[in-house]
Parts: sequence; C-alpha cells; structure tokens
Amino acid sequence: MHDRGFMRRTAALPVALVALTLPALASAQDRRCDLRRNALVADLGLHVVNVGFDRSLGCDVSLQASAGLYVPWDVNRDLFGLGGGTQRDVGGAVLRVRAFFHPEGEGRVGLWVSPFLQGGVALAPRGEERLTGVAVGGGLSAGYTWALGARWLLSLGGGAQVQAVMFDGDTDAPGFVGVGPHVDINVDYLL
Repeated sequence: MHDRGFMRRTAALPVALVALTLPALASAQDRRCDLRRNALVADLGLHVVNVGFDRSLGCDVSLQASAGLYVPWDVNRDLFGLGGGTQRDVGGAVLRVRAFFHPEGEGRVGLWVSPFLQGGVALAPRGEERLTGVAVGGGLSAGYTWALGARWLLSLGGGAQVQAVMFDGDTDAPGFVGVGPHVDINVDYLL
C-alpha cells in the first residue's frame, strides 16, 4: 500500500514551490519595470544636441519631447554623397517628439524601437545674405538602454531618417531633402 504521509508530502511539494516562487517572481517583475515615470534627457544624436523630458506610460511605452540645436553634419560635409555633392552650412533649432516601444516590457531598460518627428527653424548663408527656413524630419531607430546605477540610463541605437530643409519654399541649395542614417545617443536622469 502507499504511504499516505508520503502522498501528502509529495502533493504539498508543488504547492510549496509555487508559494515560495510567486513572491520572488512578483519581486522580479516589480524590479524589471520599477523605473521612475519621469526623466530628464540629453539627446546627443547624429544631427541634434537636445535636452528634454521623457514620460513612461508603463512597461511598454514611453514618450519623449526635446528641443535643441540642429546641424545636419552628414549633409553639411557631403558625407557619402548625402549632401548631393554640395557642402552646406545649415544649422538651426528643432523640437523632436518620439515614442519608445519596449518589446520586452521592461520599461526603459532593454531593447526599444522608436519612431520620431522633428521640426524647427533652419539658418544658412547664401552669399552675403542670411537665409531663414524650415527644417523637418522623421525616422525610425532601434537600440538598447542600459541602467547605470539607480538613476542614470544610457541608450544607443541607429536607424534611418528622412529630412528636409527648405528656404523660400524650396529645397535648392543650401536646402536639401534626403534619406540618411540616424544615430541615437541618449543619457537619461530618472526623477
């Protein structure tokens, strides 16, 4: 015959394991998405040096808005022909909005995919004249964010963007329109 004490102990083992594991799993889940909801951001990307604000909407999405300097150096220096064979001296200021989607559900830490839009004022010389125009752009990038202690995050990523600078309603030089690389370097301070 079967030992009833053995059967009770054996049946109780899975219940005990679940009871011991659930708090640890809940604690791990809390740690994964335990980041503060707000952050100050330094966006040090390929064309911009911006400062801004990031708001986490949960473990899967955060929204970011930033403002700062815009200098399309790859176009200004005609890197790999992106400037259309003409060096330009275009600069200005832009506002950038973007969403970060975190497929692993770990808040800001881990993998992310981010579409963005930006717009602002562009300036460039044409002979003795100083032109004022419009800079617009949008793109998509993907990357990874690491936690550097309790309050600092470092994000690195890359992708592609479409950008245009228009003076007097057209993209003739020093203006331009084109598709090019996008590089993300973000440093976040969690509030």
